[in-house]
Amino acid sequence: MITALDTEGRIYFSLSHANTNSQMMLLFLSRLCRVLDSDGWGWRDNTVILLDGAKYHTSKEARDALAYLQIPTIFSGPYSYDGAPCELLFGHLKKTDINASRLSTGKK
Repeated sequence: MITALDTEGRIYFSLSHANTNSQMMLLFLSRLCRVLDSDGWGWRDNTVILLDGAKYHTSKEARDALAYLQIPTIFSGPYSYDGAPCELLFGHLKKTDINASRLSTGKK
């Protein structure tokens, strides 16, 4: 799951069967930009994307894409989970049974 939160309480997320890697992250960011662009072109003037130090966030490919998409970005320090708002959402999901019907997820 890749997630973005904004200060207005909106949640943008992507669920997939694949492991998150640079390609998945870039796909999420490009789609996020499209959604935010459709809401108004000025979002880059008052938005900063906070990313942790995951390799798919800090890879050359990811940094090039962030620059190309003109996404204002800051990177958090190592192990700074308390400063990452998305971690609160992940924590809540981990406490919840989101597959109560035990549907097959396709991953083993």
